[in-house]
Amino acid sequence: MKPKSKIELRLTILLIALCVSIISYLGCSSSSGEPQVLARVEVPEYIEDLSLPVYAGIEDADEIYYALVIATKTQLDKAGVTYRVIDVYTPGTRYLIALEEDEGARQEAARLVNVLYDDGEHIIVRYTFALSELLSETGFDISLMNNYPIWSGVAKSSSIAKSKLFAAADSFVKNTKVEAMLNAVTQGDIELYTEYLSGEKQVTVKGKQVSLDFRHTYKRDTKVQEATQYILDQLTTMGVTADFSEWIYLYKDEDDPDSTPVTVKGRNVIGEIEGQASPKEIVILIAHLDSISGKTDVTAPGADDNASGCVGLLTAAKIMKGYKFNRTVRFVFTTGEEQAIIGGKAYAKTVYDKGENIVAVLNLDMIGYSKVLDPPVKPMQQIKIRHKKFKTAYEKDLPVAQTYINVVNTYGMNQVFEVKLTPDGETCSDHAPFWEVCTAREENSPCYSAAWAIEYAEKNFINPKMHTENDRIMLNDMYHMNMAYYRAVVKAALGTAAHLAQTVD
Repeated sequence: MKPKSKIELRLTILLIALCVSIISYLGCSSSSGEPQVLARVEVPEYIEDLSLPVYAGIEDADEIYYALVIATKTQLDKAGVTYRVIDVYTPGTRYLIALEEDEGARQEAARLVNVLYDDGEHIIVRYTFALSELLSETGFDISLMNNYPIWSGVAKSSSIAKSKLFAAADSFVKNTKVEAMLNAVTQGDIELYTEYLSGEKQVTVKGKQVSLDFRHTYKRDTKVQEATQYILDQLTTMGVTADFSEWIYLYKDEDDPDSTPVTVKGRNVIGEIEGQASPKEIVILIAHLDSISGKTDVTAPGADDNASGCVGLLTAAKIMKGYKFNRTVRFVFTTGEEQAIIGGKAYAKTVYDKGENIVAVLNLDMIGYSKVLDPPVKPMQQIKIRHKKFKTAYEKDLPVAQTYINVVNTYGMNQVFEVKLTPDGETCSDHAPFWEVCTAREENSPCYSAAWAIEYAEKNFINPKMHTENDRIMLNDMYHMNMAYYRAVVKAALGTAAHLAQTVD
């Protein structure tokens, strides 16, 4: 055979590269060579009835719950489901699920990026690290879709037995020790902690005065490092065992082979009060410490989003340190939440890999604002868990949410606000990694029990200053945050953690 010339060789190499690119674009193939697709699949009675791998469950603007599935069209047709193809799936592709919070954000996103699907409330796009930042700044709460299923589709599952770890709703009784803890929650402490964490007042970190008004995970990494050090110092001063939990996030844009890999380093802060009788059973209170602003690179005070949740944790730690509990109580302050929850995902993976027995997780994210209505009515709050159509998971989360509701109604916080159980399965905060980290890795396991306490997070009710330089405790010499409501929610979270951890008589 005659040797190929250099030109012929280059053309051959280019042709091979072109073929590889086309194959890659067409997506991951099954054994039959058929490409896979990302599809919206309508859920029958329960997700567990689907013989398909489910990577996310979402409730759309019409409150219709659907599944995101990666499979071939043949598999989808064979399953006999109603579906809509969203994207041709390429190996390694990740997807962002973005929940619109600011009116008009979806329209703005459609102008800026390639939106694969819009359900009237969420958009789905191919993930890049830069895009996660852009969508947060545009007015979305975002989460990164799992790269393994939350439901494997391997076997149908019946309802799991209700958890034996928690008291039944009808047997819930007031506890005098818990009542004493709640009485120790003061508005003064809450206000001062919020001013410190949002930069209204300076704090001392390693002997110097600093402002924590821009706690961005990587744009102002020295600021967020100061914030994590401040939290560690506060916990240590209280007598709570505390340390950093380091994480590293490495991302390479698969669509751009010439792009520079993105490396983001961060650290979470972990405080712990060890349990007496059952120390290996762990109750987690979690909140994200980082902040973001889409309007400026100068300041992102994040008083409500999410200094408020961190204040709840600090207040709970300070008071609970004076009591003993059967179970271990852990206080987790994350970073990287505004970048698709990368710090929370890292921590959930850490505890899963260690095989730790996390019996309950309560996430506090935006708990200090309530919209003023005319005529005045009690503020609303939501406690979010997984959807009823994901039956095994819903029943796993329900005892945590029910404990929270019982605390609100038993200790009088219902005189200040009304709490609404909201099983919509939203995943855009730090509770979600505990739902997702091991769900389909173990047969019929819906993973850890977790719930999210948040101000009434429906459109036109959530804090309009979220992700802006005006997310502050006060605006124009008036309280922007509702301090009485804020204090009541902190008390509810503290009471829930105390009941879940079980006070020692």
